[in-house]
Amino acid sequence: MIVHQPGCQLYSVHWLRHAIGAAGLLTHEKPDSAADRVSAEALTDTLARFAEQDDWESVTLKEIADHATLMNQERFRQDCTCGAFEQGAE
Repeated sequence: MIVHQPGCQLYSVHWLRHAIGAAGLLTHEKPDSAADRVSAEALTDTLARFAEQDDWESVTLKEIADHATLMNQERFRQDCTCGAFEQGAE
């Protein structure tokens, strides 16, 4: 399993904050970059997936962020600053 370290751009809390901000920008104005659109898409796809589960009420924001970044590993690989993708491949 790939685990990103605090300080990495893909660490759950950092990524989730960025994705929420990116989703907000997309609803109000032009996004800053293609990365914003990718993050917003990953977040909304993940939210939709968890919303369909029977236990959706117990899902945490950390689980959402972890799932979104893991499901989109190849899309986010270049943003990793902690080496987690290389360690996870071992």
